Amino acid sequence: MTIALRYFIDRRRWNIWWVVGGFAMVFFTVAFYPSIKDQTTFDEIFKDAPEGIKALVGAQGDISLSSPAGYLHSQLFAQLFPIALIVFGTSVGARAIAGAEDDGTLELMLSNPVTRVRVAVERYLSGVVMIVGFSAVTTAMMMALAPPFELATEGVTVMDIGLAGLAATCFGVLFVSIAFAMGAAFGGRSRALAVSAVIGVGGFILFGLVSANVITPARFLTPWWWLLSRNLVAEGLPPESIYLPLGISALLAATGIWRFQLRDLR
Repeated sequence: MTIALRYFIDRRRWNIWWVVGGFAMVFFTVAFYPSIKDQTTFDEIFKDAPEGIKALVGAQGDISLSSPAGYLHSQLFAQLFPIALIVFGTSVGARAIAGAEDDGTLELMLSNPVTRVRVAVERYLSGVVMIVGFSAVTTAMMMALAPPFELATEGVTVMDIGLAGLAATCFGVLFVSIAFAMGAAFGGRSRALAVSAVIGVGGFILFGLVSANVITPARFLTPWWWLLSRNLVAEGLPPESIYLPLGISALLAATGIWRFQLRDLR
């Protein structure tokens, strides 16, 4: 696993700063909760809003946005955390092959007695480990900070937060896989980033339209629906939030590695 370790070491400072940013995101979000926990302002604002708008801001069913479950879901799991995972995941996925090809370091790796398959597999696995590590640390911060700031009450347990973090992790792995597959199959870091961004932003818009019952049959076409079809903290994980992103990630990674073998890298 020398190649995987090298990729991880090369990104170590980047990973550290992301962990610091994740801590800041979680701390300032949960620390704000005691000041709004008894207010109904947020619920009144969105009471008459269209269902699509409610879904986009993380309002699910009759769960109050000022309750622990509603606040955690709307502020972290429906917005900040997935966006951070998309940015993190697309960066490490696109960099794994396409970025190395763009800056010339891929040629140096392949000049050694290693196969293309080994390089692609190890770089991909290293990217997956990085996003899983970032997501796990960020989720652990939520679990640790929720009780002191009164967010692990009223039916919300630390385990509920951890399971929601598991679903978010699978979501992040999917975007690593999308960026990796595009970069390995076609080259071009910018192209890999652009496709991943289109899927992320377009999927979010599609999620709003699906939630508004405009194009309900398309709900399984957007990873945002797999993650946010219910309040993760209050109602548990939808099964599709685990098996769909992981299954599609495996397919994307295999396809990207296969195409990488066939490409003319000159």
